[in-house]
Amino acid sequence: MPKSKSSKEAQDNSQQDPSRTLLGQILVELDYITIYQLDESLRIQREDKDHDRDPKPLGQILLELGFIGPNQLIRAIQVQAEYRKAQAGK
Repeated sequence: MPKSKSSKEAQDNSQQDPSRTLLGQILVELDYITIYQLDESLRIQREDKDHDRDPKPLGQILLELGFIGPNQLIRAIQVQAEYRKAQAGK
């Protein structure tokens, strides 16, 4: 199964600009989810948008699918905030 464009963009964004490191990529880097779980969650999010529904936040989708727990989501958000703070200080 090929990677979706969205997960590829997440990887590219994190390599180009650490302040734009996306939550899904952080969760993969922390080994909380697999790239396949990220792709599935992003597909669901995209489908909502394609059908003119408000897309759910990625973290909510991952929680609903049982791919992560609340503590893992909180930790990933903390890491994301640390990346952004470090980049802002440069």
